[in-house]
Amino acid sequence: MKQNVRTQRLDKLHKLVTAYTAEAHEEKLLPADHPALAWFTPFKYLNPVSWALAPNKIPYVAATALVDSYSCLPRRPDMAFTYLWTATNSCYNDLYMKSSAHAESLGDSKAIEKSLIEINKIMQSQIALPTASSQGPDFSTPQEIILDFAHRLPDKTLHFVASYILKGMAIEKHNEFVIKKANKTGKKADTIRKIHISSSYKSFKTKFKVMFNHFYWTYGEAYSALCTITENPDKTDVSFGIVENEKSRKITHALGKEIKTILIKIPAIDQFDDLGKPTVKTPALYSDTQRLEFLVFCLLYATRNNNAHGNVASRVGSIYSDSQSIVAATWIFLFGYFYLSLILLCLGSIEPDDLHIHSLNASLLDKK
Repeated sequence: MKQNVRTQRLDKLHKLVTAYTAEAHEEKLLPADHPALAWFTPFKYLNPVSWALAPNKIPYVAATALVDSYSCLPRRPDMAFTYLWTATNSCYNDLYMKSSAHAESLGDSKAIEKSLIEINKIMQSQIALPTASSQGPDFSTPQEIILDFAHRLPDKTLHFVASYILKGMAIEKHNEFVIKKANKTGKKADTIRKIHISSSYKSFKTKFKVMFNHFYWTYGEAYSALCTITENPDKTDVSFGIVENEKSRKITHALGKEIKTILIKIPAIDQFDDLGKPTVKTPALYSDTQRLEFLVFCLLYATRNNNAHGNVASRVGSIYSDSQSIVAATWIFLFGYFYLSLILLCLGSIEPDDLHIHSLNASLLDKK
């Protein structure tokens, strides 16, 4: 973004944050008839028959959060996802307590992991898809719908994941270098504090070791070489000191593209030894189930954590926001909505056929 444009947008933000008006805020958002919002007109709400027959079957806490979520659509899918995650959090906690009889404490990571274990049991459940054909409905499965969402991953969402992976690698690479240098000189190592490494990166490194090894040697090394990392004077952030911005963008975009290929095809990818020498090819993910694990932890939960902990500017309220920001936030909302529904199925709150709406909603991502 050119400096004068950035200055103009910061000036508008200054006026909005110091003298807020709904009208001025409205001007910052996409107009209601923008193509990036067209998906909402045919959007399908979760509407189980069982809820109409027995309202007491509605998950109360989740339902109240869903109403708040819907109120933000379509113009603020990022805010809609924040409320949606409240519903999701409530449901995966319920599922954890229901299926872990001897558990003594709750925690997001272990409750999410438990939800994925339970969802794996229903991945092949048959879902009737209503059609206009006289031959009756077609059928799908949760696994097929997950793959459909993977095919429709927006570039901006993929770049988000690639960016925090590369930045985490760059900080660790920097620290390894300065520690080795300090050991030789006997001076104190000027490392970057680990507090600056995102929890999303740490989770990725722990859970997806094959992908991590491959990305480290095929992208991380080149990206790290572009960085001169320093901690900012106020200690709240780090500067990566990247001068060759075009090269860093190309690496980030290339990694994002490979992540998408891996999620769709699950290919065998090169592995490397500690010196960066290729050894063997190994499947990038060990199963279709791990595809869902990646999408939940590395996209949904990473987005939730960034938003909840104030690690990034408001996605749609950012001075850098554009129509692609809406598309990316819409994917996160729609896939999060599907993940919530899978948990509800595991809880017995809905039936498999109630998931048919998500096959339709995934296709709405083409409307942009």
